[in-house]
Amino acid sequence: MPQVVLGTAGHIDHGKTSLVKALTGFNTDRLMEEKDRGMTIDLGFAYLNDSITIIDVPGHEKFIRNMTAGAANIHYGLIVVAADDGVMPQTIEHLDILTLLGVNKGWVAITKIDVVKDLEWIDLVEIEIQECLTSRGFKSLSMNRINNLNGDGIQQLKSDIENIIDDVKPYDRSEYFRMNVDRVFSKTGFGTVATGTVINGGVNKGDEIEILPGKLKTRIRGLQSHGGNTEKVYRGDRAAINLSNIKINELCRGSVISTVGIIKKSKQLIANISMIKSTNWKIKNNQRLRFHFGTSEVLGRVTVYGQRNLENDKMMNMVLNLESPVAVALDDRFVVRSYSPMETIAGGIVLDSKPNTSWSKLSAMILDMPLKSNKRFRYLVECNWRRPRTLEFWKNKFFNSSYKIQLSKNENDLKISGNGILYSNYGKERSIEEIRKYFAKCYDNNPYRRVVTAESIRSHLRFSEAWLEVIINQMIQGRIIEDCDGGFALSKYEVQFSKRDIDDIAIIEEILQNNNLEPTLLIKIIDITGHNSKRVKDLLHILNGQGKVNALGHELYLHQTQLNLIISNLKKYFLNKNSMAVGDFKVLTGLTRKSAIPLLEYLDKNNFTHREDNMRYAGERLDE
Repeated sequence: MPQVVLGTAGHIDHGKTSLVKALTGFNTDRLMEEKDRGMTIDLGFAYLNDSITIIDVPGHEKFIRNMTAGAANIHYGLIVVAADDGVMPQTIEHLDILTLLGVNKGWVAITKIDVVKDLEWIDLVEIEIQECLTSRGFKSLSMNRINNLNGDGIQQLKSDIENIIDDVKPYDRSEYFRMNVDRVFSKTGFGTVATGTVINGGVNKGDEIEILPGKLKTRIRGLQSHGGNTEKVYRGDRAAINLSNIKINELCRGSVISTVGIIKKSKQLIANISMIKSTNWKIKNNQRLRFHFGTSEVLGRVTVYGQRNLENDKMMNMVLNLESPVAVALDDRFVVRSYSPMETIAGGIVLDSKPNTSWSKLSAMILDMPLKSNKRFRYLVECNWRRPRTLEFWKNKFFNSSYKIQLSKNENDLKISGNGILYSNYGKERSIEEIRKYFAKCYDNNPYRRVVTAESIRSHLRFSEAWLEVIINQMIQGRIIEDCDGGFALSKYEVQFSKRDIDDIAIIEEILQNNNLEPTLLIKIIDITGHNSKRVKDLLHILNGQGKVNALGHELYLHQTQLNLIISNLKKYFLNKNSMAVGDFKVLTGLTRKSAIPLLEYLDKNNFTHREDNMRYAGERLDE
């Protein structure tokens, strides 16, 4: 049976705590200060039955931070309004907070009807409450009049709440566990215990979990739900988690406990901000604000693009630059309050919890990023066309709506490559076009170099290695490019030689041939031909591509006929001897040590010889 958490909401001294005690038998004011002052300061917890938990929140404006922390963990609201006062400032603010966090259903309790003798007044209060709810999109499941003296109305309200269990639909399909911590304490013989409402997935006793934003890993020593021990808790459960080897000062209200590695902490977010109708505040660029994520409060500033400020009843996307890291997921809702004086002014939805892009591109992303998660998923896939990710990456990133990602993948022209990368037709076609342009640029700059290396393509276009592999394979299959020794070339590109090119190539080849077995330095070729370095390197590249010249490294070149002769001499040498020292190779070739060493390194690299310490042995390619 699904678990339900409901939270009280309402102005101070309207009887929220008394109502919870009448419903459950529990006094949620546990602090001595609360009992002395007769005022709720912190969150209180009570159980209506095995499936329903009630969180009692403070009503005083000074403790809105605590109220927001409680509201982050509830599914339904219990709106409490005193008949003698009617709707008051914190009634409105609490309602705004609930609806901003997506809590838009609940029950209304009009308390203290015994104080008011005029029934018409109570009728007017009821109308006022309904108008307040309707204007904020909050659906009243029942309106109950409560007599604080004799308890009239309590049983009907309790029955109304209990009946909601039959209508509760299954929660999201996320398999990953997450819980916002709203209370931490130490229990003798057990150690540190953290409580909260499970908002995603489930977890078992003994599982490894992570505490964020500190990124502490630990295991679950024990679990309780609704006051009893259990082996597992699920989304919607009120849970108390006994943590192994964790000190009480290593987490607090606002911490997040989750499946290891599923949430990344961040200090910069892209979010959609919606101003409430009743506020007179405006959000301006670089304004310092208070952000309530889950059970935490974080200070930060906003970066506004496209317009100067955001006014009441308007919404827009913006960047949040936070002063402390938070652990949030895409589509998390949060509350925005002014820095000073503190008022609830807006709500938000996290659109991207870790935007990984340059500032120059961030503004365009912010203005265009869709609010709906399935459309935003498609948008982000296409934004990342240079470095597309796996479907699993996107399902993890869209933590709260991974099931929508699966549906979206099936509905759109998205494909998964053999190496698991999810990409769109747009991304594929744009990548192919960018590679074509890069080849054209390379051929313009170096018309004699037909082959372009994969590394140069990747580094210039900033593609991921995995994505470049996918696109290169598709371009080869489409006969756009062809695989060449050392890289790739456009299939229809042919190097065109002028008569001057042909003559200069012949001169360079003659220089190399006339040097016998001695490798020729690039500087020598430049001196003899009188050409600049680029011209000579281009022509040597052509000879290399024709199989006539070998680049040994260290700007040394050797003609293929001379290399063939050296290889032939090596074969004869190793017919009678097992090993060869550098001195033996010098005698065999007639080279000085300066020339012999680079040539030996080339032979080692190409498996004609095999080096062990200072000796060479016959390599695999000598048998070819």
